[in-house]
Amino acid sequence: PIIRTSVDHGTAFDIAGRGTADAGSLIEAVKLAARLAAR
Repeated sequence: PIIRTSVDHGTAFDIAGRGTADAGSLIEAVKLAARLAAR
């Protein structure tokens, strides 16, 4: 199987380049993928 996770937001073009983005959702998606891959 192929593991695919996704962040919980859209493209956020409105805040691109402003330095206000929060990487928390991406980090959690990567952690989930790692947990699933370990099974």
